[in-house]
Amino acid sequence: MTKSYLILAYAITPVHVGTGRAPGVVDLPFQRDSIGYPIVYGSSFKGVLKSTLMSKNNKLAKCVFGAEPEDSEKYMGRFIVTDLIPVFYPIASLDGYVYVSTDYLIKKAEDILSVVRGGTNNNIYNKNDKGEEVNILLGRLKSPYTLTLTVKGIGSLIKDKVYVFDNDVGLQVIESSLIRVTRNVLNDETKTSQNLWTEEYLPQGTVFIGGIIDAERTNELCKDVGDVDNMLRENLDNISVFLGGKETIGKGLVRIKVIS
Repeated sequence: MTKSYLILAYAITPVHVGTGRAPGVVDLPFQRDSIGYPIVYGSSFKGVLKSTLMSKNNKLAKCVFGAEPEDSEKYMGRFIVTDLIPVFYPIASLDGYVYVSTDYLIKKAEDILSVVRGGTNNNIYNKNDKGEEVNILLGRLKSPYTLTLTVKGIGSLIKDKVYVFDNDVGLQVIESSLIRVTRNVLNDETKTSQNLWTEEYLPQGTVFIGGIIDAERTNELCKDVGDVDNMLRENLDNISVFLGGKETIGKGLVRIKVIS
């Protein structure tokens, strides 16, 4: 069976992974999927993982994720990186903050789980037959899922329960959890605005899910790094990395959990 790893990520600080400037109220929006939900494209996530590995083991990084553009020999990496899906969001409720998701996001997560976990226990959540209710936004909502210790262990803010919205209001709810920050550049002499723009962030405490899949291909560098699977996990599990380009202002710090 092809070796695969489930990736969980937890936002230690608000996270911005942008698409560049766009028309509309938000000048620098978060990356989105075709439905409009926030997502971290596989190319963006792979770049962060590769640069992290490059600082630790250059040959391992190129074996796993492929050659650098300036390398004379062009070869593909051994592993495939999926998109990173923000699936559980903290939002305010009348009973304090709670974690929410939507039917659409749960199904996206289950698709990834079906590949990387092979249909076995997903280790992410358990169905809650009775459910518990909370006062939230449009009324009272039941919690059909209880998060496992695997998820709760990666971040201090994570709650036990997840409250899942139907798709007809789900995107609206997720939009309400996002942080939009207006920033400004001032002229040092006149103190007048030279540039004013708005950025969009996922909130601290957001939980992401993704996967790394062994494509069972090799290149010359893979022959010299030893046990690639174990070294990959040892170098990426329980590390903290900056996702997106806002690390100079303390944004984008996430903790990575690798589950085999």
